[in-house]
Amino acid sequence: MGAQTESTSNVFEQVFDNLRKTAESNIEMQQELFRQWGANWPGFPRQENAWLDRVQKFQKEWSKTYSELVNKHRKLLDDQYRMAIDALKESFHVAESSDPQEYQQRCEELCRKSLELMREAGELQLRETQEALNRWVAMAVKNGA
Repeated sequence: MGAQTESTSNVFEQVFDNLRKTAESNIEMQQELFRQWGANWPGFPRQENAWLDRVQKFQKEWSKTYSELVNKHRKLLDDQYRMAIDALKESFHVAESSDPQEYQQRCEELCRKSLELMREAGELQLRETQEALNRWVAMAVKNGA
């Protein structure tokens, strides 16, 4: 069932991605059309396209970066949920212990593994946040200069 859900979500992602690309293309075509119409009208004030183009370029880059980061975050959450489910399954195995020594050993292993997973998840989130900030600062500097 997991593979079917994953393939269905991939199909929807592709459909939405194609829909987004179509909408972006349509907007770009309309903007170019209005620019050409405005340029041909006598007395119509011509706007400075340099700053407008820079703003639009920054918006596109920001949108692309944000989409990538949100997808990474979604994958990170999926991995964290998977790890939580695995830890829950392991915690049920702790109750299957036959003697107190085995119970203690399984509990210690479960605690160590849980703490290690929490540490790894925290470090990964910190790296993702740092990467996002670095990318946004780089875009702002690049497009602001």
